[in-house]
Amino acid sequence: MLRIFTIVFLFSLFALGISVMRTEVNRSGRTIGKLQSEVEIKEARNQYLKLELLRLSGPEMIHQIAQDKLHLRRTPPQQIIVLED
Repeated sequence: MLRIFTIVFLFSLFALGISVMRTEVNRSGRTIGKLQSEVEIKEARNQYLKLELLRLSGPEMIHQIAQDKLHLRRTPPQQIIVLED
């Protein structure tokens, strides 16, 4: 009788252990899935920002921003004075 009880008890512990492990594996899988989604979102955002950087750092855009936002204009050559040492 004690032997049957021991076998049933050990089997129950084994089943409980498997159940706990499956729960942890499922939880880990959901966490990994969530992290992969975050990585994909951040990679897409990074790609967008790289393209935006290329667009904004082009000479045409810099010239446009200088004119529109900073109100800078090209100096006519006759207004340029060169100072010598």
